[in-house]
Amino acid sequence: MNSRYELAPQLKIYDNIGIEWVPHLMFTQTTNFRSEIVNTDCYGLRFNKKPNLNQSIFDEKITSKKSVFIGGSTAFGVGSSSDQKTISSLLSSSSDCHFYNLGGRAFNGFQELILYQSLIEKLNEIEKIVIFSGLNDLYFFSGIDFDNNFLGPFFFGKQYFDAMDREHLSPLRTLAKLLLGSLVSHRVNWKSITKGELFKYILNPHFRKGFNNTNLNPKKNMMLEDILFRNLSLWSTISRGLGVRVYYFLQPFLGWGKDPSREELEIIKFIDDKTSKFLPHKILNKIQDLDHYYSYQNLLKTYCDKLKIDFFDCNQMLKENSTKTDWLFVDRAHMNDDGNNLLSTYIREKIE
Repeated sequence: MNSRYELAPQLKIYDNIGIEWVPHLMFTQTTNFRSEIVNTDCYGLRFNKKPNLNQSIFDEKITSKKSVFIGGSTAFGVGSSSDQKTISSLLSSSSDCHFYNLGGRAFNGFQELILYQSLIEKLNEIEKIVIFSGLNDLYFFSGIDFDNNFLGPFFFGKQYFDAMDREHLSPLRTLAKLLLGSLVSHRVNWKSITKGELFKYILNPHFRKGFNNTNLNPKKNMMLEDILFRNLSLWSTISRGLGVRVYYFLQPFLGWGKDPSREELEIIKFIDDKTSKFLPHKILNKIQDLDHYYSYQNLLKTYCDKLKIDFFDCNQMLKENSTKTDWLFVDRAHMNDDGNNLLSTYIREKIE
């Protein structure tokens, strides 16, 4: 019995949207996806209402002021029952601004920036930029080992690097990786490792330790603080350069702001039972720790204050404006229609 689908049947559609690989940005949602629940345009961006003949979200005739709502999958609207029930759509219908939905499922903070800059010619005369984000960047730096470099880690990174490595390996090295890959760290460079080094790596723990230390370059790896400050500095530069007000809203995470309702507990129990052996479960359990949350919130607020970006914490709002009986989440991070309604009201009050 799938409690997710029983309580929130719209999640069946979200689970089947898929991604498309694109240059620079890495991936987007499937383009031109059509359903009664969610619809995307030729860029993979979500419409604020069910489209007619429009090819993109920018084809709609807008007579009001224009703003941008950007972030990861919660900004995209995973969990909402229709395009009209996303936060960007609710903001558009309840204020004097039209909010383009630039949410991208599984996007980190740097991908949000790249997406905005990639569409800059479509975003003329923007009044406000609302960043509704935070969880995905924290996810990557919660004590779990992800592929990292000076740009920072991203979702589907392992699949990308594995595919690129396979493309440039000889048939013999491809076979060696297939047969021995499970015995070797993913950091090993299969293009350059010698046969002698490979067997020593597998059989000799002292060699293995020295080899790993030699082949890791800590200067290439980014820390969470580096990632956040870089991304927020770029948003601050955009704000000053274009004269656009930028707001940062730390998105909600179940357990940070409100106690779970019966429905939320049932969904989380189902998810945990299915994923308890897998990496995402361990990371989410660590993120849920309140000390982790307060430290992260303080870091974001400190950087936002320094860079003159208005910072707000949606978790604090939920703590003050919801109860245990309110069902707002369809999992730990994504909201149902009631959750989106509450968040859109809060955001509108803070940016007007």
